[in-house]
This record gives sequence, C-alpha cells and structure tokens, in this order.
Amino acid sequence: MNWYAIYTKPKQEDRVEENLSHASLEVFNPKLKRKKLIRGRYECVIQPFFPCYIFVRFEPTHHYHMVKYTRGVRNIVGNPGSPWPVSEEIIDIVKSRINEDGYIVIRPDIKVGNSVEIIEGPLKGFVGIFDKEMKDRDRVIVLLNTIEYQATVEIEREFLKNL
Repeated sequence: MNWYAIYTKPKQEDRVEENLSHASLEVFNPKLKRKKLIRGRYECVIQPFFPCYIFVRFEPTHHYHMVKYTRGVRNIVGNPGSPWPVSEEIIDIVKSRINEDGYIVIRPDIKVGNSVEIIEGPLKGFVGIFDKEMKDRDRVIVLLNTIEYQATVEIEREFLKNL
C-alpha cells in the first residue's frame, strides 16, 4: 500500500483523520507547534503542518470511493480514479522532524557567533550575534548591537533568522 495526499476542506484535517482512522486506515496528520502573538501575549499554537492536506495509506482499488467521500474531504490528489502516490521517503522525512511531544518544531539552524535578525516580537528588526542556547532549547541569548550600547537579551529561537 502507498501513501496518498488527501485535500481536505479548511480546518477539517482532524475530522478527516478521525473518520479515516475509524475505518482502520493509517493516517498521518502532522502538526506544527509554534509561538504566536495573540492579544499582546505569546501563546503556543498547534496548527496543521500542511493546511488542508493529510496523508493516508490505502489501496486505491478497495478504498478510493470511501476515502473520497469521507466527510471533510475535498479530493484525493491525482487524476480522477487514480491518485498519485506520495513517496515513503517524504513521509519519513516529515516524521523525523517530530519531537517527543508529537509535534513538528521548526528551529532555525543557527550556530554560536552567527549574525541574526529578530523577525518577530517587540525587538523585531534588531540585529545581533547569537551567543548561546539556554537549558530550555527553545530559548537563546542574543547580543544586540544598538547605538553605543550592547545588550544581552533572552529570546525564543524561532523568532530569529540567520543573516
């Protein structure tokens, strides 16, 4: 059996996952966990990694009609009646990025000494030098270079980008 991409209606990924799981099909619905500014405070938000898409392993000759007409499904990616398989390697790559909590966490590949720019939050636009990681690996210390002053700030890793 191969994996296939299922195009869902907006915000229906979980519903489709639940319905297809009840039909004893293997479903992969990767989730992304990130911090987002909501009403002036940063909160952890869980979102689909591929909005409006999930992956299902099934045999098209037996399950195509059932999958296509599951509540919340818009279509199966491919030609009508013959979906396009998704490579097992692609699924494995996405699964390898899942942490122990079951979510994909995007962390920029930043090393000590790199020049970085803060891309989110109250210090957005400031440039500094990546100094070190904290014990909580999501937080880092950056040396900010401002006019006649060098400040050390503790910031979320995901708010940085390499320059």
